[in-house]
Amino acid sequence: MKIRMLNSKEEIDRVNNEEFVHLSFRPSSVDLLSIIKQCPKLQMIQIPSSYMKTISSDLSQLLKMNGIELLEGELKGSGIAKYKEADN
Repeated sequence: MKIRMLNSKEEIDRVNNEEFVHLSFRPSSVDLLSIIKQCPKLQMIQIPSSYMKTISSDLSQLLKMNGIELLEGELKGSGIAKYKEADN
């Protein structure tokens, strides 16, 4: 699976029609809504486990209602790579 890496909030404006996104930063509700708006085919957002506690239940519900799965996980060695391959 090909995952689009977002290493900072500034990269949100550059995403377009991604299906899988990994966020290496603590996303705000506005950040997640911006990603959803720019990626109508979005199926999954992955964030580090340490940030999972900061996602509100309302936002989790919104993602679920839009068919977007919120996963916790790390992509090791991400550096500044734009995409990463991940095993299913």
